[in-house]
Formats: sequence, C-alpha cells, structure tokens
Amino acid sequence: MNLEYEKQLAASVQRELSALGELQAPGSLAARVMGTIAQRAAVPWYRRDWQTWPKVWRAVSLAGLLIMVGGLGYGTFELVQVASGSAAGQQVSGWVAALGALWNAAGVLVGAFTVALKQLGLAVIIGLGLLLALAYAACFGLGTVYVRFALARR
Repeated sequence: MNLEYEKQLAASVQRELSALGELQAPGSLAARVMGTIAQRAAVPWYRRDWQTWPKVWRAVSLAGLLIMVGGLGYGTFELVQVASGSAAGQQVSGWVAALGALWNAAGVLVGAFTVALKQLGLAVIIGLGLLLALAYAACFGLGTVYVRFALARR
C-alpha cells in the first residue's frame, strides 16, 4: 500500500471535481421530493416502519410477540415432555423414522453414484459432461430461435 500515491490520487480527484463547477438541479426536483414526502406522511401508522409507530402500539406489539414466542417455547417443551409415551409422541417418532429412512436411502444413492463414477473412468465422465453441455446448448439455441421466430413481426 503506497500512502504517497493515494494522497496524490486524492488530490488529483479533488482537483478534477473542483474544476467541474456547480451543477444545477432540475426545476421539477423540489416538487417531486415534496410530493414523495407528502405521500409517505399520508401512509397509515401501521404501514410505516415499526420504529415510527406510536409508543403504545409498539409496546403492545412487542408484548404480543413476546407472548407468542414464549407460548411457542412452552408448547414445544410440553410436546417433548408428553411425546415420550403418548399417541402424539408415537406419531412424531413415526415421522422421524420415515425421514431417517429417506435420509438413509439418499445416502445409499449418493454412494452408488460415487462408485459408478469411479468405475466409469475420467474419459467417459468428461465425454458425458461434454455431451450434456452440447445438449444444453442445442436446447437453448433452438429455444431462442423458436422464440424469435414466434415474436417476429410479419
């Protein structure tokens, strides 16, 4: 990092910017800015950012959110406590078992795919990759031709 070069660059940029002179804003800019400000002020309080809400409503919404999060935490805790021996617990454990079976099947498929790739060899894998890229390019090119043909003015 060259500190002297950065100082020279900053001075050069400042000199060029100072040579530009003052820029004039368009005449309609002030009207557009004031219109945008008035439009934002006309929005109801509940559509604005939460920080601009009245303090009472912010407190009420915060309390409501805290109650909901607390209820969710309590409900989760109770579900875990009850799930150990109830029918709902057996239902949940059945879902978990099904997800575990799917995960194991996916692992087996990935393992089989990996073994198949190792057995094919590098030349075949590169050839298949090139074939896939060529097929993709052909589909993309033909699609482009068809769209241009369909949208062409007659």
